[in-house]
Amino acid sequence: MTVSPDRAAEVYNGAIVIDATAPMLVHDDEWPSWHRGGVTCAFATLTTSRSGANMPSTIGTIADWYVKLRTHSDRLLHATTVADIDRAKREGKLAVVFHFQNATPIEFNLRLLEIYHRLGVRAIQLTYNVKNALGDGCLERTDAGLSEFGVAAVKEMNRLGILVDLSHTGEQTTLDAMEASSKPVAFTHANVRTICEHRRNLSDRQMRKLAELDGVMGLNGFPPFVRPDTEAPTVDDLIDHLDYIVKLIGIDHVGLGLDYFKAQPGEYEQRLRTGEWKPGEYPKPPWNYPRGIDDASKLGALAPALARRGYSDDDIVKVLGGNFLRVLRAVWGR
Repeated sequence: MTVSPDRAAEVYNGAIVIDATAPMLVHDDEWPSWHRGGVTCAFATLTTSRSGANMPSTIGTIADWYVKLRTHSDRLLHATTVADIDRAKREGKLAVVFHFQNATPIEFNLRLLEIYHRLGVRAIQLTYNVKNALGDGCLERTDAGLSEFGVAAVKEMNRLGILVDLSHTGEQTTLDAMEASSKPVAFTHANVRTICEHRRNLSDRQMRKLAELDGVMGLNGFPPFVRPDTEAPTVDDLIDHLDYIVKLIGIDHVGLGLDYFKAQPGEYEQRLRTGEWKPGEYPKPPWNYPRGIDDASKLGALAPALARRGYSDDDIVKVLGGNFLRVLRAVWGR
């Protein structure tokens, strides 16, 4: 049974809402958007670039986050357990999950994974578009798959309770990782390649394998991954991806990973130089996120949009955060 847009707004306010990719949280003037938007939990990107994603710089970033969390303890809460996310909802705070968008901070030392876990890191993406010690990124000219080191890293992340994130990662590498993992995995921010032909999006094969592991993928609002023929997609364009996923693998395997992002001065050119971005696939900023939910403060508009497309009360709760919560419980425990 579908719900009215007014009822959907009530559903949103009562739901645990998780944005599984929020790189802009690092900026003090940006994170309040998630708080205003009624988001319960957001994954804060601690590191991406291979040029700066090493152990010393990452430890420094974590230390900076501790200061931010202490300074804004009235509105922010560091989430290392599902209970922390539940607490954030009760207290009207934004739960922050420490998230690496590149595994290079572990360098060549798997023992560092336990150190990062003890420091509060709960999600690690294997690669960021290009090759690293674990495997190939999705923009590499090759896709050789997960390395032996990568297999060992996945198994250690399973042991510790760190979510394995396969976004930005080459298709064969993701399939190998899903084969190696004993726990559910996630593509925290990725869409459907059949709808939008882009190497950052997922094939049907990847999505079916994800469902076999009871994993979840987060809908990504970054415009080039939503609709190939426009610079300004709409919220309905994004829901087209949801419809496809639901028909292919079911409502239980999709959530949100909007990836709201504004390139800092010189960042676009730097990432082109490193090869992490390619101009044909990452157009020059500024980027227009889907109209209606073009920044995190407007995410509440997503629930009525889902209702208009025929999604039920329970469906909306699952997409907003319920599916990610299920996976986090399986990976982190309570």
